[in-house]
Amino acid sequence: MNRFVVALIALAWLPAPAWAGDYAASTRQTLETGQIAVGELAMAAQLSADPSNNEARFGLGLILFARAIERYGQSQYRYGLRAPHSMNIPLLRFPVPINPAPEELTYEKQRDALKAMLEDLANVEATLAPMSDSRVKIVLDLNAIKFDLRGDGKPDDSEKLSSILASLRMTPADSADKPEPFDVAFDNADALWLRGYTHLLSTSIEFVLAYDWHLTFERAGQLFYPRISPAPLAKAAPSPTLQSGGFFGDDVQIADLIALIHEIRWPVAEPARLQSAHAHLKQVIALNRRMWKAILARTDDDRVWIPGPQQKHGVIASMPVSQEQLDAWLKALDEFDAVLDGKKLLPHWRFAQGVNLKKVFFDPRPFDLVLWVTGHAAAPYLEDGPILAGAEWQNWQHIFNDNFPGYAFWFN
Repeated sequence: MNRFVVALIALAWLPAPAWAGDYAASTRQTLETGQIAVGELAMAAQLSADPSNNEARFGLGLILFARAIERYGQSQYRYGLRAPHSMNIPLLRFPVPINPAPEELTYEKQRDALKAMLEDLANVEATLAPMSDSRVKIVLDLNAIKFDLRGDGKPDDSEKLSSILASLRMTPADSADKPEPFDVAFDNADALWLRGYTHLLSTSIEFVLAYDWHLTFERAGQLFYPRISPAPLAKAAPSPTLQSGGFFGDDVQIADLIALIHEIRWPVAEPARLQSAHAHLKQVIALNRRMWKAILARTDDDRVWIPGPQQKHGVIASMPVSQEQLDAWLKALDEFDAVLDGKKLLPHWRFAQGVNLKKVFFDPRPFDLVLWVTGHAAAPYLEDGPILAGAEWQNWQHIFNDNFPGYAFWFN
C-alpha cells in the first residue's frame, strides 16, 4: 500500500483528543484487525504528540513487537518457508501460509532478514525503555490477534495468532477453528516482560549472525525453502527408488538432515555480535528482576499474564505461582547471572571441570555442534571452580512440579 495512503488512514485511526483508555482500545483494534502497519504509524504520531503518555508508549511497544513478528513472517513467506514437522528449529519453525510462487533465497538475503528483525526488536526496546511507573492496562484477546503474513493487506483467520500456535502444537489442533476469547490484561510488569523477551530473541539472532553458516545454508537449505541459490545437487537426477513419507520424512529429508547436522561447524564471522548476545542475556535477567518487583506491587487480580503469589486469577490457570516457586526462581536468576559472569561454571558430561560460559562469548572459536557434544569444543573453556550442580536443577524441577522448563520459558 502506498505510504502516503497509509499515513492518511493512520490520521483517522485513533481518536483525538485521546482520553485514558483510548490508546488501549486502539492497540487492541490494531492487533485484532491485523492492520499493524497502519496502527503503528497512528500510535507513533500520538506518542510523538505526548511522549509522557505511558499508555500510548506501551501500546506502541506492543504494536511494534507484533510488527517485528509480522515483517519476519512476511520475509519467510516470500521465500516459501516450509519446515518439516519433525524438526523444531527456532526462527525456522515459523508457520507461514503456503506461497504458490516463492522467490529464490540466498544466504545473504536470509542474513538480511535476520538483521531486519534484530533492528525491529531494538526499536521495541527503545520505545518501551522510557516507560514510567504510572500504571497502565491494555487488554488483548490473544486468540484474535492477526498478522498480515502474505503482505497483501488482507489478513485472514489463517494468519491469526491462535492458528499459528495451533500449527506449532502449542494449543489443541481444533482450537484454531473457533477459539475461545483469551483476554489478558497486560500492565507495567508485562512491559518489562516484553522487553526481556525482545532481548532473549535478540540473543539468538546475534548468536547466529556472529558465525558464517553459508555451507549449512547451501547444503541443507532445501529442507526449509523450495528455491535456494546456489542450488545443491543442481545437476543430479534423483533415483526412482527413493522412499517418501514416514515420521522422520522421506529419504531425501533424512539425508539433508544429516548434512545439516554435519555442517553446523561455523567459523566466526562477526565476533562483536557474541558480546552483544551476552549483553542481551544480562538484560534479560535484570529486566526479569524488575518485572517481579512490579508484579509484587500489583494491587489487582485482573486476568494477569504472570501472577504473583498474591494473585489467584492468572490467565494460565494450570500454572499458579507460589511464594516457594518465586523464591526458587529468583535464586535461579542469581545462578544464571553468576554463570554469565564466569563466577560459576556449566557442567559437561565428560569432564570434572566446568565450562566458563562468559569466555565462550568473549573468546569465540568456531562453533561445532558435534564437537560441543563430544566435549572437544568445550575443552578450551574448561576451568576449576564452582559448577552449577545437577542437584540445583532437580530441586527446581521438584518445586515447579516437574515443569521448570515450562515456567522458565514463560517467565523469560
